[in-house]
Amino acid sequence: MERKKRILILTVTAGNGHNACAKAMQAELEAAGAEVRTVDFLKEWSDDLTVWTVDKGYNIAAAYFLYVYNASFRRLKQRPPEKRYMLGLAQKISLSGAEGLLREVYSYRPDVIYCTHLYPAIAITDMRLLTAIPAKVYITTFDYTLSPFWESCIGVDYLNLPSEDFAEESRRLGYRDEQFLCCGIPVASKFLAPMDKAKARTQLGMRAMFTVMVMFGGGQWSGGQKIFKSVVRALEGVPAQIVMINGRNEREKRAIDREIAAGEYKDRPIVNVGFTDKVDVYMAASDVIVTKLGGTGASECIDRLLPIVAAQRLLPQQEAENADYLTQRGAALTYRTEKELRAHLLHLMSDPEFYEGVRAAQAKLRKDGVTALAAHILSQPYADYEHIALPERENFKRELSRLLKEADKAIRGKD
Repeated sequence: MERKKRILILTVTAGNGHNACAKAMQAELEAAGAEVRTVDFLKEWSDDLTVWTVDKGYNIAAAYFLYVYNASFRRLKQRPPEKRYMLGLAQKISLSGAEGLLREVYSYRPDVIYCTHLYPAIAITDMRLLTAIPAKVYITTFDYTLSPFWESCIGVDYLNLPSEDFAEESRRLGYRDEQFLCCGIPVASKFLAPMDKAKARTQLGMRAMFTVMVMFGGGQWSGGQKIFKSVVRALEGVPAQIVMINGRNEREKRAIDREIAAGEYKDRPIVNVGFTDKVDVYMAASDVIVTKLGGTGASECIDRLLPIVAAQRLLPQQEAENADYLTQRGAALTYRTEKELRAHLLHLMSDPEFYEGVRAAQAKLRKDGVTALAAHILSQPYADYEHIALPERENFKRELSRLLKEADKAIRGKD
């Protein structure tokens, strides 16, 4: 009897999007009969400071040093791809977990490795300078843009893109056409499942009226409660209900509950929700979502064909580039002022042709990414680990650093 395909999923906690996609992929692959192990690359094999920097440090940079963060982001995107092996920030973070990852690969012996973040993919690209990694290696971009350091993980076997629109930039970074997949960002398949709006509202105890959903991943730098209040003011005099999804931000959930109890919104139906595993149902019950434009969240909205209205100000650079891409294709709207927010909401509410036009634009970007990617992964052959020897542990980091320096000098023509 043929054994199950063995899949190792490597994720990184940097917000929740990468972990959500890892969870969706694991569920899809296991449903298809694969054996799957999911590991947080940095939490498992790196140090606490690196873990904190990648997750919490990003939120702090976006909240308090946004202009510095965005300027650094843009500058790093412009750096020559030839610097891919330079021992800078991305390489050092990736190397911090490389030795543990290599031992996991040689002990678990996966047939396929799927990366939901670039750091483990960089580590594998680097390790392939030193030793064989028999598994086929995949990585997905989780934004509608290519962030800095993607040139450093060209050693993967497959790069999964949101669409063909990103192939040219990928080639510039050093990827080859045979590496490209365009399955789309793999979010949970439940967002694609048809759901009747009236039934969704009944299930959630909501009113049968135009519904605006607000979701900002617990607020973070965007200020979920501030956006909620902006939506309330933008809908003044308009018959509509608002669904506020606070996620794990219990403080903002309690604050809005107090305001509701005090009668502050007595003329406005408000559904105030904390953490929930029914986001897909709330999306099905809504007509519009006001949200931030992280790649995973935007893809969930697109799969639901739920028109997006997003704040344009104070966005981290990758979200600003997501906004540019999606607005250019008519799949989202952005606003800078409450006046613009009100105009967008009223336009979507009063003009069915315009509303359906936004959904049609989303439909063109809609892909069943999790199903298509899982099928491609499961089509790969079993990996052959026979006659492969694990490098010596005591020399591993020193030897890998030496090879990276040599590769850096060679590719950039240095002495």
